[in-house]
Amino acid sequence: MRRYLVVANQTLGGDQLVAAIRERMAAGPSHFHLLVPATAAAELDAEYLARVNEADRPAATPGTEGLDRREARQLLEDELDEVDHAESSEDLGRRLARERLAHELAHLRGLGADVSGEVGVSDPVEAVGVVLHRWEFDEIILSTLPGRSSRWLARDLPSRIRRVCRLPVTTVTGPSAPAT
Repeated sequence: MRRYLVVANQTLGGDQLVAAIRERMAAGPSHFHLLVPATAAAELDAEYLARVNEADRPAATPGTEGLDRREARQLLEDELDEVDHAESSEDLGRRLARERLAHELAHLRGLGADVSGEVGVSDPVEAVGVVLHRWEFDEIILSTLPGRSSRWLARDLPSRIRRVCRLPVTTVTGPSAPAT
């Protein structure tokens, strides 16, 4: 079975990425692990943020400052199980990443994919490193916005991940997927 690490945020669920996943599914048994770096809301594409319904945003209240590492890790792990919880002090970008992940996991499972996923830290290279410390993959699929609208391409993320991880990296570009 081939294992793929799929790294995406605003493009998660986009047609180009889903096509790349379907291609690999057609090639034989495969498992996909979705990694959604929790990009801070201030760094998200303005067009993407404009599509997020203001009414769906929970009010922010303090609560997670000062957590120790074990408590923080438990909160991250709980995100996989408690998709509908509203951790009121979490950044809008993290909450959107968590919601998008839950939606795309359900969508890909509906297509017959063997898939798991998590929300990672905001730095994509660091997030990939954390995941690679726990699991092995045959390929990384990096999905990003096209051209000038992509902070990931501007930072040469595909090459940086390839150098650090020593795995094949396929870059898929496309517009931000509709907000869930």
